[in-house]
Amino acid sequence: MSLEGKVALVTGAGQNTGLGIAQALSAAGASVIINDVAADRAEAGAQAVKARGGTATSAPFDITDYSAVAAGIRAAEAELGAVDILVNNAGIPAEAQRQPFATSSPATWPPYIDINLYGSLNTTHCVLTGMLERNFGRVIQISSGSGAVANKGLGAAMYGAGKAGIEGALRHIATEVGDRGVTVNSLALGLMENLQAALDAEYPPLPDIFALNLIPRLGRGSDVGAAAVWLASDGAEYVTGQTIHINGGAYSGR
Repeated sequence: MSLEGKVALVTGAGQNTGLGIAQALSAAGASVIINDVAADRAEAGAQAVKARGGTATSAPFDITDYSAVAAGIRAAEAELGAVDILVNNAGIPAEAQRQPFATSSPATWPPYIDINLYGSLNTTHCVLTGMLERNFGRVIQISSGSGAVANKGLGAAMYGAGKAGIEGALRHIATEVGDRGVTVNSLALGLMENLQAALDAEYPPLPDIFALNLIPRLGRGSDVGAAAVWLASDGAEYVTGQTIHINGGAYSGR
């Protein structure tokens, strides 16, 4: 599954899962634009890809700001070429916190929708016209099982709302572009390795959290990266409008 000659933009790729996806795309031959809201993380991610022999550039911008997205993408494309593959990975707002909906403040709701719904729509909108003009494109949304199922005690109502919303929007977009060589799919993730750092002391120990996983470990960036490479390749040209779950078997269903 070669991606030679392709250019990929991965948002939120300065660390963790996003960086794993970027490294996998690079290993398959793609040149990679590393986006992160933090300039130092974006540059560190680009350097990590280059250290493995890949071609990369950093593109720090806030995906919730449409003007910044458009300017950042155009600048990166001037360096590496037009974006063929978009991976919408950014999804956790800086001010994220687990909280029951009943006791949450309405002021805390917008960031989850802004980054997961509007942020992904912003980046998708900014690359879609070029993809349609070239009759090739891959839009890959990194979603979450929280968009399909709810887990007791997770306190993720607004996060789940954002993920469910963007999955729905992209399914509709898929119907508009499938006859132009552009596929649009989502990868819904389960519990990932970087979860530990995000947990507070009140959350159950990790072995209890992923006890339902059929594969008894947390997900890795490389797991997601492998799926992203496949969806980006010519081998997946007949797959669009789908949500594929990557969760160690913790959840299966439609």
